Amino acid sequence: MRWLTYSSYLDEKYGKKLYRVGVDGGFSCPNRDKDGSKGCIFCDGSGAVAVYQRTFEKGYELKKELLKARIAGIEEQVKRGLSFIKRRYKADEAALYFQSYSNTYDSVENLKKVYDYALSLYDFRQLIVSTRPDLLSNEVCALLKSYETENRDVWVELGLQSANDDTLKKINRGHDVECFISAVKRAKAHGLHVTAHVLLMPSYDDLSSIDKLIKIINDTNCDGIKIHNIHITHNTELERRYLEEGCFASISYKRHIMLLSYIISRLKSNIIIERLMTETPRARLVYPIIYPDKRDLIEDLEVYMEENNLFQGCLLPSLENGV
Repeated sequence: MRWLTYSSYLDEKYGKKLYRVGVDGGFSCPNRDKDGSKGCIFCDGSGAVAVYQRTFEKGYELKKELLKARIAGIEEQVKRGLSFIKRRYKADEAALYFQSYSNTYDSVENLKKVYDYALSLYDFRQLIVSTRPDLLSNEVCALLKSYETENRDVWVELGLQSANDDTLKKINRGHDVECFISAVKRAKAHGLHVTAHVLLMPSYDDLSSIDKLIKIINDTNCDGIKIHNIHITHNTELERRYLEEGCFASISYKRHIMLLSYIISRLKSNIIIERLMTETPRARLVYPIIYPDKRDLIEDLEVYMEENNLFQGCLLPSLENGV
């Protein structure tokens, strides 16, 4: 491989097959109204929920349950997730992944109750918490760090999406770039591993914005990156705009491979490439309808980078020198 894949990182670290068990902890998001509307223009309220945890694909709404009921629901999700990864992937080890919505959006006291209970259900080798950069205080970082042991790492996933503050406003992220940078610094200061989520959006960001994004990921010493391509799903503000305005700039397959190659060749070689594309079920897609298979994308990206003699970090010095 011409880049550091997540699977190769896990194989080297654990020497066994490790897969994530995605859990919905019943959290919400401060960027959405109380009725579940608005938020980021691309958010439909279900995209971050693991496929095997979805009760239905369209119109999913996060239940505002009492803390006790939320905690009780986690046990069934863990059982279902463990059964799935062991049956489907023959997994030897598991990571607990608080995946949907903002998983630090609660009091530290309640967070501790939720995390404590979930971690008591299995000997997880990783705790992974996905959240927003404006919801990662020093107190939350300290709590997360307390779950690290000799046999368990703790990761935080933070959405940057764009390195352009104007773009963040247009997509209604509710935070700016500096907020992300500060959050990563706090997390790293507490010894946490950090994965950044970024979104490729040709309607909003040009190549100079991509360069800024790469520099932020490198300079903040993020441990991993998940790269998503913009798309439209049902029940989103983006869908409403698309239907009213009738135009939307998505990324062609060829362009997507070229951008992935551009980014990877300028990222530090120790940054784990955890995701290369958005994986959204076709039933929820409005546009584009046709999506490439992930395996085909990986193969085609490998071929493209080989043909152009590119590998992760090979163009990093030129970016640092402003070339």
